[in-house]
Amino acid sequence: MRTGPRGYVTVAAIEGADGYMREAGAADPLDRMISTLRMGDGVDTGIANGIEAAVHRWRTLPRAQVAGRTGSGRTTVARALGLQPGVETAPVDEPGFPDPVLDADIVVYVLASTPSPGDRRVLATLTPQRSLLVLNKADAIGTGWSDAVTAADRYSRQFGLPTFPMVGSLAARTISGALREGDLELLRRHAHAGSALAVSADSFLSPAAGTDTAERAELLDQWDLYGVSCVLATLDREPDLSPQTVLQILHTVSGVEPAAKLLGVRYQQAISRRAGVLVDELTRLAARAVPRGQSRARALITEYLDTDEARWLGLCGGLADPEVAHLAAGYPRPEPEDADDALARAVRWRAVASGEMSPAARRAAIKVHNGYVRMWERMSSVGL
Repeated sequence: MRTGPRGYVTVAAIEGADGYMREAGAADPLDRMISTLRMGDGVDTGIANGIEAAVHRWRTLPRAQVAGRTGSGRTTVARALGLQPGVETAPVDEPGFPDPVLDADIVVYVLASTPSPGDRRVLATLTPQRSLLVLNKADAIGTGWSDAVTAADRYSRQFGLPTFPMVGSLAARTISGALREGDLELLRRHAHAGSALAVSADSFLSPAAGTDTAERAELLDQWDLYGVSCVLATLDREPDLSPQTVLQILHTVSGVEPAAKLLGVRYQQAISRRAGVLVDELTRLAARAVPRGQSRARALITEYLDTDEARWLGLCGGLADPEVAHLAAGYPRPEPEDADDALARAVRWRAVASGEMSPAARRAAIKVHNGYVRMWERMSSVGL
């Protein structure tokens, strides 16, 4: 199973209750259906091509983009979030060049200073369901982390996007670097000086602090002043911590974890939306497949759409649909706790589908309702 940032699932499969969704492979029912239809007449072959294209789109991993102005730290933030190389776009607000087209499933926008008019222009086009804003180089904002948090809250209100303060360079180093016991021993010797020593790079490298200036310079180059100051403060309170524990503390104080967690959620939502699109496309293909002669397309698609797997895909897609996603915000996970919970959810979504809403929202609600009905049947043995 392939994974995305921080190990969040980004495979072309949504692992649901009772393993409804399986990995693609030789036994995959969609692959079997495509193969069967390719052996039929011309009509079935055409439908098979349509199914294959829909399945390919569904199995393609969601695409991410990391955007921002030159110097904002796009590459560093991408590395800190565990994204693949090359997801960075061309710079925003670059003189003589158009702004990049931000059309990926997920957009991470990076700020490292007060938003420019170009930043604001691009940020106004992003949707909160597909985007997150990283306030990078947070250690340079104000006089402490609380000032960075205040700035992030302000930008979140201004742009309507979830915003996270982060020290991307430190986060990236905690992934690729390592602390040695010798490094900690050196810093333990200076921990008593604490904030006074780490008030500036010049203070930390002052010969007055000792003869280990070259070693301190190497640590400063590796972990920056913010990382070094965090380690000094930590060792002053708990001098016997192990290198691995201190590295985990540095990872936490970099601010990367909340952003990485939401990025994982965004990936899963993108996969779920694609699941819903697949079910919708198969439904349309079944409607186009007028039965005649030896054609089996409509029968096979209809049979698949009634499987547990397809109902589960539809349920996930419905829950992630922007039209109704807010109605599922209280669910800790898509799977119900038990048969009673499945029935309660089915009843609720039937009421939602019966209300005043757009056709797209009603279709999404019906898919969720049908999915929970099927799960109730399975959990209560009614459908067995």
